[in-house]
Amino acid sequence: MKKILIASLLGSAVLGASAAQAAPTAPAATAAPAPTAAPAAAASSQPAAKIYGNDGLVTPSAYPFFIKSTLYTTADVIKQLDIEGLKISWDNKTKSYTYTRGDHMVKVTADSEIAWVDGKEVKLQGSPTFKRGVLRVPVGVIVRGLDESIKWDKATETLWVGESIK
Repeated sequence: MKKILIASLLGSAVLGASAAQAAPTAPAATAAPAPTAAPAAAASSQPAAKIYGNDGLVTPSAYPFFIKSTLYTTADVIKQLDIEGLKISWDNKTKSYTYTRGDHMVKVTADSEIAWVDGKEVKLQGSPTFKRGVLRVPVGVIVRGLDESIKWDKATETLWVGESIK
């Protein structure tokens, strides 16, 4: 039962199927949560965009998505962009990431539509939010705030950062 509940919460079709197989004697009502994981995984089968950083194609822990016209992705993507001199810190108390590079600093906080870029307030089109336990952050605001080059190709739905810009 615990395995099925965990699989359902994680939204993983693979874990859900494994948990259902691990408890074949469970009543049908107990096994029902496993199939709910499959539609969630299927719904996210297409990323909103591809992202290229200084070392090539970035592989986020979950697909990026848009809030209005702002691309949000998992916080791990910023690190994978391989921006020279980038330092990242997480404050669990305030639920915020601070990105610093040289004289530039960007701070984003979960559930806040305000980012701080070099000490100035910047209104976001949506708020960084936790989804499946991972904070999703606005890539463009962070990259521009760190004074790194960025380019969006609407035709291919591709975000190019730094040396990857074509």
